Amino acid sequence: MNVASKAKPDARRVVLVGAGHAHLALILAADRFRSAGAELVIVDPGRFWYSGRASALLGGTIEADEDTVNIGELCAACGVRLITGRAVGLDGRERTVFLEEGQPVGYDLASFNVGSVVGAPFPVRSDNVWPVKPVSGLLRLRQALEAARRPISIIVVGGGASGCEIAANLAGLAERRRLDLHITLVGRGERLLPSAPSGAGAYMERRLRAGGCRLVLGRKVDSVQGQRVVLDDGGALAFDHCVLATGLVAAPLVGRLGLPVDPAGGLLVAPTLASLADARVFAAGDCAAIDGHPLPKVGVYGVRAAPVLLANLLSSLSGAPLRSYRPQRRFLSILDLGDGAGLALRGRLWFPGRAMGWWKRRLDGVFLAKYQRACVSARGRDTSG
Repeated sequence: MNVASKAKPDARRVVLVGAGHAHLALILAADRFRSAGAELVIVDPGRFWYSGRASALLGGTIEADEDTVNIGELCAACGVRLITGRAVGLDGRERTVFLEEGQPVGYDLASFNVGSVVGAPFPVRSDNVWPVKPVSGLLRLRQALEAARRPISIIVVGGGASGCEIAANLAGLAERRRLDLHITLVGRGERLLPSAPSGAGAYMERRLRAGGCRLVLGRKVDSVQGQRVVLDDGGALAFDHCVLATGLVAAPLVGRLGLPVDPAGGLLVAPTLASLADARVFAAGDCAAIDGHPLPKVGVYGVRAAPVLLANLLSSLSGAPLRSYRPQRRFLSILDLGDGAGLALRGRLWFPGRAMGWWKRRLDGVFLAKYQRACVSARGRDTSG
């Protein structure tokens, strides 16, 4: 599918690769690129899945249309050309993005916002393993669990925020759908949420145990083979399904661009978000690594980087000086506990309760609504035309 934009024949071209948090904001700002004499093009499979609601999607408290943005409709609403597909490489000398299918796309400026994938620090040889990304996989896991007519054993590997959210929402799904799920969380740390205050970790442990989850802490996973998680002490845990929440690394595409990356595979960029090796290539979000400023891979940094990315792409077109992105030291994170409650974390502060769950749903809804409203306007034009 290609959505055409209204570009002048001699317009310069800005190619956005991936419809991540930062690039969504740039699509809404397409008029500013047109005013600068540039055509805005995006390469993406066509649907944005919001990771902030991934656990709720698994838990069955929302459906796919409440967690996604149709990129085709968003581009149609904003006059951006969409090339539906995936990028597989870059030729910086020729200023060309290579696609999995179709002709290469030339650019004057390129920006990457392709997100992250789960990095498993152990061998995985099993067909029944579900990484927490892509988010669409968690929906398929939920559907498989809802279709089961027998007891199901699920192992969640990872005792951080994602693993805890996944386990809590699986417990919530079991209660809401009357499913016979046996949930085990395996964490290599001696406590849950090791980067959070100890009280928050203890609270989460009590919540999960009260929800019927078994916790295996202080154990490293050596491998996942067949239907077993093999532990470092030689023991093994059998499963029907296994969810990996073992940390994130940059999407593999970044390593194929021929540009410098950090140890986690992120494209090394200056504070201006431009590549250290190519001033015409930018990156933001989980696939980027600001040189000298390592950041956790959470969506808030992609969202906050968007205004700087927009300003610097426009400045690069005009030859104006670039701005620096100064990421915040602390950020608010609210974990979905699967039953309407939430656990808010910010630095050394933590606050549990149903009010925190309401606040999370509110923040997530506000973020998605501005893009979904634009999609509705595009559908309205289609039906009226």
